[in-house]
Amino acid sequence: MKKLFDKKIIVLLIIAVISLIGHVCIYPMLPDWIPIQWSSDGSVSNWGAKYMDLVLAALPILILLFMKAAPYIDPRRANYRKHPHAYDIVIVGVTLLLIVCSWLSAFSGLGYDVNIQTLIPAGIGILFIALGNTMPQIRPTYFFGIKTPWTLENPDVWRKTHKFGGILYCIIGVFFLLSAFLGSEVFVHGILVPVILGSVAILYIYSYIVYRKIQS
Repeated sequence: MKKLFDKKIIVLLIIAVISLIGHVCIYPMLPDWIPIQWSSDGSVSNWGAKYMDLVLAALPILILLFMKAAPYIDPRRANYRKHPHAYDIVIVGVTLLLIVCSWLSAFSGLGYDVNIQTLIPAGIGILFIALGNTMPQIRPTYFFGIKTPWTLENPDVWRKTHKFGGILYCIIGVFFLLSAFLGSEVFVHGILVPVILGSVAILYIYSYIVYRKIQS
């Protein structure tokens, strides 16, 4: 297995730490309450106490450290050697998205007009498309990938489910990108949410069907 902190992860960790320091610097300027959640039309739907800015700023570091430590406690740790680039893409994508979200919240709290309804769905869409392109590379693990009773039981079920799942993830990513530019309540709740929930159900059922075919 690769070293716990290779150059790529060290650079990412430095970026996350610099981001946290930036949040600490602007902390005195923040109001007592900051926006932490938005509805699909861009209006604030939930507020958090000022300290939540630091929580959101620290979250990328904590998630990064956990994701790097996870392979070392996974009983199937050897399989991470077979998809190192796929796992790194996930780590980088998730960490950067969390950093961006923390700053969107901070800038919004400072009174800047932040186009949340476009930036966040676009970021999530790009991440899903990136994940979709890496899914076929992923080997069976307990922390990473599509885990159903049947994918964990049979490597062939895992492989076929992740190949199919990669297509669905890309489709979800495209729908997120569409929601970023359409941004209507009807599109988000009438199309995007059903697509996400439907994809989860389809993957679960698909893995079972593949398992039954292999067993028969």
